[in-house]
Amino acid sequence: MVSKERHLKLRIELIPKKLFEKNLRSNEGLGKSRWDKLRGKVIETNGARCTICKREGHHGHEVWEYHEKKTVGTAVLLRVDIVCIDCHDIHHWGRTTKLLEAGIITADRYGFLIKHFCKVNRCSQQVLKDHALRSARIWLKRSKKKWRVDWGDFGPAVAQAQAARETWAARNPNHVSQDDPVDPRPGHHMRNRCPDCGAVGTLAPIEANRDEMSEGQEADYDQGMWGLAFCRACKSNVFWQA
Repeated sequence: MVSKERHLKLRIELIPKKLFEKNLRSNEGLGKSRWDKLRGKVIETNGARCTICKREGHHGHEVWEYHEKKTVGTAVLLRVDIVCIDCHDIHHWGRTTKLLEAGIITADRYGFLIKHFCKVNRCSQQVLKDHALRSARIWLKRSKKKWRVDWGDFGPAVAQAQAARETWAARNPNHVSQDDPVDPRPGHHMRNRCPDCGAVGTLAPIEANRDEMSEGQEADYDQGMWGLAFCRACKSNVFWQA
């Protein structure tokens, strides 16, 4: 099975639990505004094309390498790739499955993602099942360890961003951060176009039920990376992702 997985172009990449909020988008990394600028530069340099399936893509995907010992490990950030929404949802398959279980995404959407994985990798659904099971086992093992983050080539930019935030916070004690002067609320990345009917400017955010979210889902929700909305055009509740 491992030999088959070596040939997968599109893979499930589950983040160890203790590293859920250790990313460039968070205020432990670059913060939102600097992250958006970085993603824009990557798109400007490499084009708005998914690194994996070559379709249109706008999501910045952090590629990590894990160096492990028995009880500790170091997560090294290698690069930022641009991926499409479908490859992104497969990378984060654990979250995608939880969203299905919570009724936030449909069975049709989930089935489409399975087909997308098989098409990109030219494999059967059984390969996905085996890959998902092995990825879950690795995730459980890694989630028990203590982790150190190595930002790699992004280290100097992260250090500069952290220093700037500390300086800004000292001067503006009543605000949350330099990147989000107003406390970031769920939905602040919500797209203007309805993902179901395509109407523009018709979406109104809906508060999601936090009781049904995993820790990772809630972190992404608080960062405004996904949410629910009501479309005034098609009169339906829709799920969206940034």
